[in-house]
Amino acid sequence: MARSLLTALIIAFLPAAAAHAQLMPDSDEPIDISGDAAEFQDNVTIWTGNVRLVQAEAILTAQRLEATLNDDGDFETMTATGTVRFSNGNEAITGERAFYEEKTRTITISENVIVKQGKQVMSAGAVVYWVDSGRVKFIPAPGKRIRGIFYTEESGQT
Repeated sequence: MARSLLTALIIAFLPAAAAHAQLMPDSDEPIDISGDAAEFQDNVTIWTGNVRLVQAEAILTAQRLEATLNDDGDFETMTATGTVRFSNGNEAITGERAFYEEKTRTITISENVIVKQGKQVMSAGAVVYWVDSGRVKFIPAPGKRIRGIFYTEESGQT
């Protein structure tokens, strides 16, 4: 469950030139970014206030999105904060912060993470996804445990 959702989320954060960026795998659709304000200086881009990225069915929302670019214009890091939500129409993940780092090729979604796929739900303090290997790790919040609710086909709840 988490891998397919996180794969879609990772596409949103993959380092690529703006012309090649994708929220949805294999999509040539343009990316529409809006926010209440945007600031561009040197190698940092910051969108603030009701930030919304849309490509086809994929939507990423946050209160703030900051990207650090290298000299080629590719992302080095990307941080989305303030009730971050990603949805591709079938799956959704929410948290308070999402961080992508090119050097380690990881995405970390943290603070009250909830992953939904249909009626299946998992919650954690944080989720780390390794882009190259596809490894996903759910990390509990301090003093809490990882929780998952899964329905079987036999229960008719899938």
